Amino acid sequence: MIVYGGDYEHTLEVSSSPHGVDLDYRVTSRPDLFAKVLKRQEFDACEFSLSNYIMLRDRGADWLTAVPVFPNRAFRHGTIAVRRDSTICSFRDLVGRRVGISDYTMTGGVWCRGIMLDQYGVHWSEMEWFSGETPRFPAPAAARVSPSALDLEAALSDGAIDALFLPRNKDALLPVDQRRFRPLLADWRAAELDYFKTTQIYPISHVIVIPRASVAKARRLPDAIYAAYSHSMQRAKARRLATSLLPWGAASWDDAMQVFAGDPLPYGLTTANLKIIRKLQDYLVEQQLVERQHDIADLFERVDADADVAA
Repeated sequence: MIVYGGDYEHTLEVSSSPHGVDLDYRVTSRPDLFAKVLKRQEFDACEFSLSNYIMLRDRGADWLTAVPVFPNRAFRHGTIAVRRDSTICSFRDLVGRRVGISDYTMTGGVWCRGIMLDQYGVHWSEMEWFSGETPRFPAPAAARVSPSALDLEAALSDGAIDALFLPRNKDALLPVDQRRFRPLLADWRAAELDYFKTTQIYPISHVIVIPRASVAKARRLPDAIYAAYSHSMQRAKARRLATSLLPWGAASWDDAMQVFAGDPLPYGLTTANLKIIRKLQDYLVEQQLVERQHDIADLFERVDADADVAA
């Protein structure tokens, strides 16, 4: 069985899971991961946007199900960039502005707009949005989203837009003194830590989806995938990955594990994860991207964390 996913330290040993099921983990670029699902290409299991998965199910895509494995999470306070000389210093300053985003329905965008409303009282309808020319899903009319052929980083640099939601931008890879952009919030790390301490939410971005046809062919596949990802995560924690590469890595590891009670990326439908998924669905409904809240039990396959999947 082939599992397509991102290049993470905590998935390095998915293929070596000692649970008697042959899983071949193939590192795949994010656009290709999403294309496999959105274009219904052939796959056994694939990492995918959590918001887009819920949107597909909301639109009747019953051919698809998911395993409660969440390999990618991210805070969002530091993901909006403005020009270094911009006077924009708060989310409130975005009212009436032009904001770029690669895809309006991306999970990170849903979280960011929800957080702006919850924490800062800024509604997504109070700004004008510019996105790529080929959106994954149509945006609601109230959002005022204009597809654009512009390179969004160039558009920000040239003043065609005022801010840019882009978690991974080329400008951030330049030496600090050569960067054209800065994060909107000066102390975004403190804002993210305060957000977590206040809400206990570390926003989930991605989930592992499976065609129901794959489950029909291999009934133990959901248990096997859950076991493989859990095995790989346990190995990553045991090795304290990254602590031997970066200076101060061990101290950073200890600090982060203390904040997250030893498990920054928990799998399964835990109480904490249920809260996060409900909050994301709240945002999807409020942002007019889905019609209703969905029963979380219907969105995910039941998995037995202790199952002997080789049986």
